[in-house]
Amino acid sequence: MKVTAPAAVLKLHSNLRVAPLTALLLLGSASSSLAAGTAAGGPLLLSGAQGSVEVLGTTNTWAPQGTGIDVTTSLRTGTGRAELKSGTGQVVVGSASRLRRYLDEADLLDGRFFLRGPVAVHVQGIHVVMEGAGQIRVDLSGRATRRVAVLQGQARLSLNGKLVTLRAAQQVDLNSGRVTAFREQDPWYASQYRGLGSATVEATRGQVRVDRAGQARVAVVGDALDPGVTLNTAAGAWAEVGFTGGGYLRLNEQSELSVLAVERTERGREVLLKLSRGTAWNVVQKGQGGYRLDTPVVSTAVRGTVFRVDASGTVKVFEGQVALPGEGDQAVSAGQQRAEAGGVGTLQLDALDRFNQSLDAERARPLTLDLPRGPRQLQDLSLLARSLPDASVQASVAGRTVPLGGADGMFRLERLEDSLPEGTYAVTVTATRYGQSLTRQLPLVIDRTAPAVTVQGRREGRVLTLTGRVQDASLQPGTDTSNRVTLRATVNGVTYTRTVTTDHPDFHWTLPLATPGTSVTLNARDEAGNERHVEIP
Repeated sequence: MKVTAPAAVLKLHSNLRVAPLTALLLLGSASSSLAAGTAAGGPLLLSGAQGSVEVLGTTNTWAPQGTGIDVTTSLRTGTGRAELKSGTGQVVVGSASRLRRYLDEADLLDGRFFLRGPVAVHVQGIHVVMEGAGQIRVDLSGRATRRVAVLQGQARLSLNGKLVTLRAAQQVDLNSGRVTAFREQDPWYASQYRGLGSATVEATRGQVRVDRAGQARVAVVGDALDPGVTLNTAAGAWAEVGFTGGGYLRLNEQSELSVLAVERTERGREVLLKLSRGTAWNVVQKGQGGYRLDTPVVSTAVRGTVFRVDASGTVKVFEGQVALPGEGDQAVSAGQQRAEAGGVGTLQLDALDRFNQSLDAERARPLTLDLPRGPRQLQDLSLLARSLPDASVQASVAGRTVPLGGADGMFRLERLEDSLPEGTYAVTVTATRYGQSLTRQLPLVIDRTAPAVTVQGRREGRVLTLTGRVQDASLQPGTDTSNRVTLRATVNGVTYTRTVTTDHPDFHWTLPLATPGTSVTLNARDEAGNERHVEIP
């Protein structure tokens, strides 16, 4: 039997310039047209580009691209956004997203997209049309999340041989074809893009490695996790990652995490992550902005909560609430968990949960940093600092930065490899721990010159009177009065001691003289340990 395509379908082919598709031979009650008039076809112009926006060139290589070009191949974003004019409509491409030109329209392949109608696009090959004004968002994350949601207006799409009509506040799951209610809770497209954010390794234990462009090495505190960089933990290991604006993720043992994008916006920051295997413990405080973590099984979206995600699909919520975009935005609230096989039930704590809770409590301890008070005089730079045992402490002086080693909260710098010249320095000591930092300033005098002493002695019977003045680098104008030179006079084997300070460099000293003709020695020692010996005639 010969089947003739309805006139509506022929009109669709003409207006949208697409090849005949079996899915569009909609017979019976589903014979409505997907025609979009002037919404489709024509140039796909890149009208705005912020951050990392690349277009696939004719030599099959990706290159950064500015505005004003017609995208004829493929476009992708890292951390950034792209805006495309499609006919009289618009396509906004979020961070870590990808599309291609297909049948003279945009084909949205992976990531997050926001559309303003009238517009016609493909979504992973599925045709979506909004004939009039309106707004659509599209979320694509592997098989975990594949949805089209209408915010305003009305849209139609051909799905599994059927015509599906979506009205405002409705969404369709492209995996199941199920249409459910939609309430916008993550308007990422409404916030103004401010630039790149950061993800940084803040702590590690055990064997943790970072893989950048196929080159793997041991991860260290301070490593930046740019888009495309992968973090891996071995058995018994873990690593913590902090983000612009606050919050952190703890990657537990035998896990793998990729940072897709971190962007700064006027509303905070947007974090996009991918957990390929293992477990991630997440602490996202309210007001820090958007946070999404995708796994092969489930996708999570939050804006303030404490939760755990396993790559196998388990989601446990300890504070706040987690939305599951791939499951109709089903919410998992505090005290609940999504089971690996699906379905939400009562939260069941295990040993890994308790382990992470104990680490959170340890992390919450306030960072401390204590240094000796007051100015110091040294022949060579050495430092002693106190902080928490798992802190990292470093000192910066004269353009050099050196770490302080230590244990049990005591951190020391014995000396620099290259000695500092004599002079006055400002030493900056910084302690860091889990993204926190404390800084202290320490004035310091490097002094290798012995004090200069001018002294006169007058013997009168059994009394010796010493009169003189002390000059030393530690006793220069502007230094603290606590700086001092210690004088020791030895008379008949007996030593007498007194100090000279900045305010009183002159001294007048009366000492007992048991034997009038005995020798007397005066020793002057500054706080750096430099000494001068003077024989008193």
